[in-house]
Parts: sequence; C-alpha cells; structure tokens
Amino acid sequence: MEEEEIGFAPEEEPAAEDGSGWKFLIVDDDPDIHRVTRLVLGPETFEGRPLVFYSAYSAAEALELLRGHADFAVVLLDVVMETEDAGLRLARSIREELGNALVRIVLRTGQPGQAPESDVIRSYDINDYREKTELTSSKLFSTVYASVRAYRAAVELSRSQSRLEEAVRRRTQELEERGRQLEASIRSAYEAMAEVAVLEERGRIAREIHHSVGHTMTAAIVQLEAARRLLAAGEGDEAEAKVEIARQLARKGLEEIRGSVRAIAADSSVRRSAGEELEQVAREAEWASGVRVEASFGGLPPLSWYQARLLRDILREGLTNGIRHGGAQRFACRAEVEPSAEGGRRIALSLWNDGRWSGDAEPGFGLRALQGQLAEAGGSLTLAASARGGAELRAALPLPREAAAAASAEETASGARLRTVLPLSREPEAATALADGAAPSEAGEACDGAAASERADRSEPRSPGGGTP
Repeated sequence: MEEEEIGFAPEEEPAAEDGSGWKFLIVDDDPDIHRVTRLVLGPETFEGRPLVFYSAYSAAEALELLRGHADFAVVLLDVVMETEDAGLRLARSIREELGNALVRIVLRTGQPGQAPESDVIRSYDINDYREKTELTSSKLFSTVYASVRAYRAAVELSRSQSRLEEAVRRRTQELEERGRQLEASIRSAYEAMAEVAVLEERGRIAREIHHSVGHTMTAAIVQLEAARRLLAAGEGDEAEAKVEIARQLARKGLEEIRGSVRAIAADSSVRRSAGEELEQVAREAEWASGVRVEASFGGLPPLSWYQARLLRDILREGLTNGIRHGGAQRFACRAEVEPSAEGGRRIALSLWNDGRWSGDAEPGFGLRALQGQLAEAGGSLTLAASARGGAELRAALPLPREAAAAASAEETASGARLRTVLPLSREPEAATALADGAAPSEAGEACDGAAASERADRSEPRSPGGGTP
C-alpha cells in the first residue's frame, strides 16, 4: 500500500473542514491506475484544498483503511479485484457495516458487462458509475470535483442536523423544566385554593350552626316561657314538663352542633337524602313547637351535602320565623323538581304558614344569609303575603347537570313526576290533597275541618317518635 501526504489523523474532523485537504481513496488492483490517478489529480485543488491520496489494492485493504478513517471524501472503487464482485461487496459494507453515508463512492470498472450500470445503480448505494475507458483526464477531474462538492454538502447537512437535534434536545429540556415549574405553580395555586375552600367551609359551618341551633333554641325559649307562666300560675307539674322539654331541646342543640361538624367530613354513602333531611326538620318542628306541618316532597334527585343542607336550612329558617314572628300554628310545604327558565332543572321549595304578616316586614339575619347563599348558587329566595292569608316563602335552587339528568331519567322511567307524601301529619285528607298536586292553600282547606277537633291535642308537643316527650 502506498500513501502520499501522511499525518491526517483518523480522529480529526473531515478534511473538508479542517483546511488540510480532502481524503481521497483509490481502490484498484492495478498499480497503473493509482499512478495515473495521482498524476491527473495531484496538482489540482478543490475549493482551495488539495487531495490527500490513500491507496488500497484489494477490498479488504480498503475496508481496513475505511475503518480507521471515517472522513474520506471520495472512494474511487474498482469492481473486479480479488473476486469478480469485490468492489460491489465493499460498497455495501461501507454503507451497511460501517454506516458511512457521507463518503461519495464512484464505481469504476473495466468490464462493464459483468456489472451492468442499470443493475448496479438499482442495487447498490453508490454515487456515480464510470467505465475506465471513458474516464479521460477532464472527465475524471469533473467527476471527482462534483463528488467532493456533494461530500461537503452532505457533511454540512449532517452537522446542521446534529445542531438541530441538539437545539431540540436543549429546547426539550427547557420545556421540561418549565413544565416542572408550572406543575409547582399549579400545586401552589391548588394549595391556596384549598386554604380558601377551608375558609369557605368554616363559613358554611358557622351558618349551619346558626340555622340549626337557632331553630332549636327558639323552641326551647318557647317552652321556658310557657314554664315561667305556668309557675306564676301555680301549676308546677305542667311547668316541670315544659322545663323537661326545654332540656331535651338544649341537648338536641348540642347534638346539632356536633352533627354539623361531623357531617362535613361524612361519607356521602351514609348521609340522608334531601327528602329525609326535610322530613326530619318538619317532624322536629311539630314535636318541639306543637305546630302542624303538612309536607309534600317530589322525587328529589341525589344532591350534594351542601345543597341538601341548604334546602334543610331554608325550611328550618322559614318554620322558625313563622313561629317566632308570625305566631303561625299551621304550615304547608312542598319541594319538587321543575324546569327552569334557562332550560335546565331546578328544585322549587315553597312554605306557607297561617301566621300574621306585615307588609313592611324585613327578612332577618338568617333569611338574608340564606338569600346570599342561594344567590351564589344561582338561585333565589322570596318572602311575601299569601293570597289566602298568612305568608309564603319560596326558594329556587338550580340543579347541577348530573342531578338534573338523574331527575329527568327518573321522570322518564316513571312516566310522571314522583311525589312522596311524608307522614308528618295525622290528617289523611291534607296528605291526599298535597299528593294530588294541590297548592298549599288547598291543602290547608282540606285539613281545616280536622284542625278544630285536634287543636286541643296540640297543646302537648309530640316527639319525633310519635309520643309525648
């Protein structure tokens, strides 16, 4: 093997870039081909850089040189050497075994019949095909010059691709870092929102305690006032009974406070339904205050704890206000699902009482707080005089999409709106009237006859269990 201009290390960058020259490999088993090629191309420079010649007289020698030098610009390759297809095998090895896609391979053959150009071009990854007889000095120069240019372009493209990949890698790292920062920011925002939610929940608990305990304490005050009057009249036994009722109410108020705190964290699977919550409020009002409560609650869908508690608080506050400020003795209430003006579904709650009504009466603290809560939920609450006397409280609470869908599915399955008449009253006529969809005033008329005969029994309040406490 012969070599001119030694000193080009394999580890260096390609010759086209370091200014020392372009590496040119001649692979042919004919020494004269090497001499003629060097003679023709030796004096030439390409883009200001000379050719650095390497010689190999077999495919095996060429493969070893190519293993050690990955920066050859051009390989001038003979086809027939130690075997008839040695050059073709070497071309395939350069591309597939060495993975060198940059070097330009110019196939040069003296026996074109053994390796037809069309077959070779289709089957092998080469860049040019020449017959030895046609490679004059000028054509050899043109072929090599074009190959060097193509090599230079391929190297620049490869390096541009590498730079692009590096830029993509850096950008990906930057985006990942920004993603981590965004995740941390979201986590901080979530924690802040959680703190706000805790504060809101504390406010809900405070309102819950006000609504529940206020109602219970009002009933206890009524009983204590009655006991004071009985004591003044010398009726000690009856006064003691009233004090016992007040004691039970005070104990119940304490239970309400504890229950409000426990219910916040309670599992939804063990919570009572909205209808059961409303039923419990009506029963407690009958027991604690001796009033009559007729109730009709439609097939209410599953509600969130907050929505169910809000409806319960509205009913409880309405009962408390009717007893305390209007002196009411009879109530009629209804809760059902109905279409809303916006095209959705809502729960409509109405509560009528037979108490005194003053047209200039302003809602108290409890009702104003409930108005604010309903407004936040997109609902409304009004208190006005009733056409048949007394007053009527009306509330509307929009249903969330899931609850509205459940209510619609329930109505579709049943074929009609479900109504459950809760056994809060001992007057079957009133219950039947409400079940048939009568207005609160009609329900009141249905039970007017029975009311007179039962008024005396109301002087002793009933417990939720059905007896006298």
